Amino acid sequence: MAPASLAARPAPPAPPRRRSRAKPKPPRPRIVVMSDLRALGGLLYEQAVLDATASPQASLVAWANRLARELDVTGVGSPADYRELLWAVVKVGRRAAADPTRPMVAIPPGS
Repeated sequence: MAPASLAARPAPPAPPRRRSRAKPKPPRPRIVVMSDLRALGGLLYEQAVLDATASPQASLVAWANRLARELDVTGVGSPADYRELLWAVVKVGRRAAADPTRPMVAIPPGS
């Protein structure tokens, strides 16, 4: 059996994490981001068919806003229900399709 003084000792603090010196990732190709946007639209269509007036999940709204940031267009904001979110995603797709030469934006992971 260990003495009480050893058992009550706190763990040492973790060393601070170093910033990565890795090369920043380039933006994803437009076709990939537009495919993600269409996939999100399909998911939102299913949710709107089930209950159009339900408040959307925060993760789906965040996904839509992230895709809009990557496409460098205005995002969806914070819609009240799935119907509004679906229409906002359609508008994001239309804005992105209106200017296919607009450069993509690299979004760092976790943001």
